[in-house]
Amino acid sequence: MNNAKKIKITNPIKTKFEKFISWFLILSSIVSGIATYIAMAPSGDSNRYLVLILLNIDLVLLVTLVILVTRNLVKLWSRKKSKQLGTQLQTRIVVIFSFLAAVPAVIVAIFGAIFFTVGIENWFSSRVESALNKSVSVANAYLIQGQEQIRLEANDVATIINGSGFIYNDAFTLDKLLNRLAHERKLTEIIVFNKNGKIVAKNQLAFLFKDPSRNKMFKLSQESRDFVINYSDSESQKLVSAMIPIDNLFSYFLYISKFKDIKVVSDINVVKKAVYEYRAVENQREGLHVTFTMIFIVVALLLMLVAIFIGINFANGIITPMNNLANAAERVSSGDLNVRVPNSNKKDEISNFSKIFNTMTEQLSNQRSDLLSVNTQLESRTRFTETVLSGVTAGVIGIDKNEKIFLPNKSAMELLHFNLEDTVGKNITKILPEISDLLKEAKNHPDKVTKGQVEIVKNDKKIILMTQITVEKNNNKIFGYVITFDDMTELLQAQRVAAWSDVARRIAHEIKNPLTPILLAADRLKKKYSDHIDYEPNVFFSYINTIIRQVENMRNMVNEFSSFARMPAPILEKTNLNELVNGLGSLSILSRDDITVNINVPKKTLYAKVDENQIRQALLNLISNAIHSIDIYTENYDNNMNKKRLRIKLTNKSNVFYISVSDSGIGLPNAEIKNLTEPYVTTKQDGTGLGLAIVQKIMEDHKGSLFLDN
Repeated sequence: MNNAKKIKITNPIKTKFEKFISWFLILSSIVSGIATYIAMAPSGDSNRYLVLILLNIDLVLLVTLVILVTRNLVKLWSRKKSKQLGTQLQTRIVVIFSFLAAVPAVIVAIFGAIFFTVGIENWFSSRVESALNKSVSVANAYLIQGQEQIRLEANDVATIINGSGFIYNDAFTLDKLLNRLAHERKLTEIIVFNKNGKIVAKNQLAFLFKDPSRNKMFKLSQESRDFVINYSDSESQKLVSAMIPIDNLFSYFLYISKFKDIKVVSDINVVKKAVYEYRAVENQREGLHVTFTMIFIVVALLLMLVAIFIGINFANGIITPMNNLANAAERVSSGDLNVRVPNSNKKDEISNFSKIFNTMTEQLSNQRSDLLSVNTQLESRTRFTETVLSGVTAGVIGIDKNEKIFLPNKSAMELLHFNLEDTVGKNITKILPEISDLLKEAKNHPDKVTKGQVEIVKNDKKIILMTQITVEKNNNKIFGYVITFDDMTELLQAQRVAAWSDVARRIAHEIKNPLTPILLAADRLKKKYSDHIDYEPNVFFSYINTIIRQVENMRNMVNEFSSFARMPAPILEKTNLNELVNGLGSLSILSRDDITVNINVPKKTLYAKVDENQIRQALLNLISNAIHSIDIYTENYDNNMNKKRLRIKLTNKSNVFYISVSDSGIGLPNAEIKNLTEPYVTTKQDGTGLGLAIVQKIMEDHKGSLFLDN
């Protein structure tokens, strides 16, 4: 093919790897996007870190998808620019998937942003602010109430201890008092410290609890000489405690503690934490809005690119097998039947098409192999037939049912003087109309072999062909014809010459015997009675001379008959043709003053193996006819001396020697020119019709040719 095209069949291994990567990215993007949405729901430091990690993963996947989508779109644009098959359908699929992905993503992003903005505004509304403030007030009131209660308890216990007398040195009595007070007032701990911080007395349960802030409270109370209240909020114990000086000298200090309501304390902590986080979020309100908007955009872009990428892969899944089929079909159209389309394990229509296509190409390949084998056999048989036909001397022409030639052999080309290139495919009746009648007869009688004689004229030479037409048919349906013919011209001419030679021989024998006595009788009558004729002697002598002249003419005719009948075989000897032609000028027949004779011979001497006497006799016959033609023209048309011309010319054309005799006479009759070489065909009143027949026979004996032309 002149317009070469690059034909590509997709590599199935490469396609599988690309599909694996594509689906891995798609699933990773979907999972990462969903995980990002889920991670954004709860709050806390750990969630922030998780969201940050997921966002980084989303960005990596986003960049990767952008690169892959851009790469695929560039490839699609390149294929579309080169007008490859399936690019329009692939473009439509990608556009549809992009549209279907972009519209929901944009809508979700817009509504998400709106809902997020509305949610943010609702979060930071005055009602929420008021509720939080009231919650804080309630919590603070509860704490203040607890402080007042523990303060009152501490004052009451200190008053009781002071009212009991000076019992600080009686540890047993003091311990007993503290146990009673702790039981009555449901206190967890009651401890008395001296100014050095040593425990003077304590209740029995005090050893079970150890408040780590106790020492710190003692120092603060000692320094401030006033109440110190503390809340212990550890996981092991939740206590409210107080430290106050007992006496005015600040020598002893009282420490009491009491368990708080765990649920209430937990609720207070939750409220405080919520308020704290609310304040923190409120301070980051604008940044949070921007962050969530960016997250929406990233996730939306990620999902949109995933959809586009799915669309591209979906389109490739359809277009790639179609391209494979189209490319394979193009290779099949260029003659490559060994092409196969990669088969996939899918059970869909395209896979079925691929399997059907492969089956078809395999069948076509096998059929082509069979056809090539049969064609090889046919070519072998055809070559054998052509070889046989080329060796046959008879002409053979094969024509189809429309009479167009498709198989002429070499002999047919030579006999009919046809050119092979100008003959094959032509209607035989157009280039050989003489065979039309026989061909019609063959059509009318297809069951028998049609035979006949056809006469054609080629190069002014009549050719007689013995023709036979055989009809090729099957079930009364004609498929073509086989025409065979033999050139019977020489055979028929030889038969005619032989027949005429026999006739001439018999005529010469029958006529020659009485001619001599007739001639002698006429001569004696002339001599004996020439002196005795008194009445009209001129008439007598005229009759006698006529008899003698006609007898001489008859004798000449008999001699020609004898020459024609007994033409000897030529004795071929190397002869100087230049001398032979030049020697014709010395003949008496060319000694006439009224005829201009022009003899042309080449400078280079030409030699040929001929019978010199027979060639000279042939030339004399031609010269005699030429002079007779000049005389007839002069007598009937023009007696101008300058127009009586005769030319004899010897030429050499590719080692073929031509001796031409041309004259300015009346010429040859066109209607009879092809029959003038036949015996006893003449245009002269007193001609025998054997002159040109003798010349023709001499030429045939010398393997030469005689051409007659005006």
